[in-house]
Amino acid sequence: MRPLILKIHSAVFMTGILVFIACSHVTNSGKVSSAPPTPPVGSDQYAQEIAELNQVIQHNPNPDKTKKAHLKLARLYSNHKNPRRNYQKALSHLQVYASLENLANDDETRNWMAVLKEIDHLTKEITTQNKRIQQLQSQLDESKTAKLALKTTNRKLTSEEIKLREKNRKLEESNQKLQKTIEMLKNLDQRLEEKRRNFNN
Repeated sequence: MRPLILKIHSAVFMTGILVFIACSHVTNSGKVSSAPPTPPVGSDQYAQEIAELNQVIQHNPNPDKTKKAHLKLARLYSNHKNPRRNYQKALSHLQVYASLENLANDDETRNWMAVLKEIDHLTKEITTQNKRIQQLQSQLDESKTAKLALKTTNRKLTSEEIKLREKNRKLEESNQKLQKTIEMLKNLDQRLEEKRRNFNN
């Protein structure tokens, strides 16, 4: 569990770096800043702007506009104000942008991509860990159910054992009585035999 917590902390830390880089990427001058910065929009407008940019990518033949649309989508999907932010989609669009733009001298965008890759990796690892936790929890629940059933069975077995012990005790008492009766009959038979001999003499 401790490694998972450390990974979550790492993901939070990487998210902070991503926000810092994204903000810096928007404000600093340079080759990438030629694309218009993402204007602040309300939470209910993110989906609309994303849909419009996707339309640009699908239908606009201008490669420069398509390239900038991918960059803007990467910003929108990773924007900390976006309630539906999706770092995996942000990484996908940024990778497409990188394939269309020479980033040899653009350290900010490359750093941004590295952070998105790390967040994507940690997110997938955490998802895998959560699935494993669910599996273990399911196994634990099954084990608890089996343990409870075993306790119930043990209680039944204990009850049967008590009954058997009681029956055995009664049988032992009966055997003792029969043994005493047999001894009495032997003694009586012995006395009768002695009387018979005396009578014959």
